[in-house]
Amino acid sequence: MTATAQMTKPSQPPSPKRKLTGQQIAARSAVLAVIIGICAMWVYAFVFADKSAAAGLQDKEWTERAEAICVSRNERMASVVEDFAESDGGAVAFHDSVKATTDLVEAALDEIVSVPLRTAHDQELVGEWERLYRIYIADRRATEAKLATGTRVELNETTLNGSPISLTITDFTNPNRMQSCAPPVGQ
Repeated sequence: MTATAQMTKPSQPPSPKRKLTGQQIAARSAVLAVIIGICAMWVYAFVFADKSAAAGLQDKEWTERAEAICVSRNERMASVVEDFAESDGGAVAFHDSVKATTDLVEAALDEIVSVPLRTAHDQELVGEWERLYRIYIADRRATEAKLATGTRVELNETTLNGSPISLTITDFTNPNRMQSCAPPVGQ
């Protein structure tokens, strides 16, 4: 026999395959079930799940109208802030600036909510948004009152779930394509 023939000839028979224990089968089954569950979750999320926002309104005309009102509001607010910047910048002028911008915010909100929505779901969502916005306006009015006394203060917003209420209001305006209707920052 040659050396090459000896190398190809197995010297020992292959060992028989060991059977899995019950614990190993259970562990492998659990891992497989988790993998299948995760795959099913992603298939559902990308194929079958509702893609609309939880706070999304169905009445797109209403949101477009609201956005237009807020764009106009923001332009007028910018003008008020610009006038303040050009003034002497005293406490009285700052109070007047805050009061004027808060009046614009409130008037825009009144105009937006004056038009009824088509569905009860939309009415409920906008009702809650308006309620939160009225709290935000009340916070601005409280700041305004402190400014009227000559006290230099910053806006002290009500918190909701540990965050300023303006963030919750913005969480409604963004998915409804009403970004201009978010509470004004720094005005």
